[in-house]
Amino acid sequence: MSDDLMRQFERYLKDNNATVSIKGYMSDVQKFLMWMKDKKGVELTIPLLKSEPHLLNKAVIEAFIKDLHAEKYAISTIARHAASMRVLGNFLAARGITPVNPAEKVKIEKLPLPDPRGLTDEERAKLEYVFRTPWERTTNKTKRKRKLDLAPKLIIRDRAIMLTLMYAGPRVSELVNIDVHDITLKDRSGWILIRNGKGGQPRKVDIPKQVREALADWLDVRKTFPVNDDALFIDLKRSFSCLTQRTIQNILAEASKRSGVDVTPHTLRHTYAYMLMRNGVHPKTAAALMGHSLEMALRYGSSKDEDKKNAADGLDNESIF
Repeated sequence: MSDDLMRQFERYLKDNNATVSIKGYMSDVQKFLMWMKDKKGVELTIPLLKSEPHLLNKAVIEAFIKDLHAEKYAISTIARHAASMRVLGNFLAARGITPVNPAEKVKIEKLPLPDPRGLTDEERAKLEYVFRTPWERTTNKTKRKRKLDLAPKLIIRDRAIMLTLMYAGPRVSELVNIDVHDITLKDRSGWILIRNGKGGQPRKVDIPKQVREALADWLDVRKTFPVNDDALFIDLKRSFSCLTQRTIQNILAEASKRSGVDVTPHTLRHTYAYMLMRNGVHPKTAAALMGHSLEMALRYGSSKDEDKKNAADGLDNESIF
């Protein structure tokens, strides 16, 4: 059964990939396996590939990609599927299931680099302003008093979340995995350690003054709760456990309504990149700070710690308030 192939592929992916990437690779490869069964009448399994590795080859994969074009998939989606087939091929070759990576020579269409979609200065001002006053977050009268008491503390937490996303640029999946001991705050410097970034690569991100101050304020609030979780950002309403990605997305969705600015975690990451480049940060330093893919990091080269520190210091000048 191809189920065993997918299980082993998933275990292989878990060694060096973030959860979001694993889901993408698994979905794309599953689609290919279904295509093979429907179009070629072949159900690929590990024993079959070991005995007849020629069944999976460059021509077959290119036929699959051609069908994606015929079905009018977006170019970005097709490129992603082709990249996923390369990863599958790496797995098959690494495990000795096939003698070579059958997708190694499959061409992946290069996509034009999109224009930055970060927030303008005016939009940043509107967004940051709504995090300066507690929100009234009530659903019914019985819970009203408790939520009103929590409101000043929630806004301190949520402001720290928003500023960290916008002035340090982590992915939301990385943000929820930051623990208290992953941050270092000093008067004139500070940084966050992203322990498990994309591709499982750790990175140190220096943070500007406004983020250091917001995090310090939040840590003071956090200490007042009976927390048994190391997570930096926690739920204050029930469990005092790590916030989920969905909760953070909901916080920003509410901020969008209040500010009139369309914002998501990824929008804030784009904004961070835009501000870095506007401050003259070299692309290789921006890549190191943002934790780009290994391919992108190799393209730009390595970055010195001092360059990254100077980049964070430059963001002090971007503060709206």
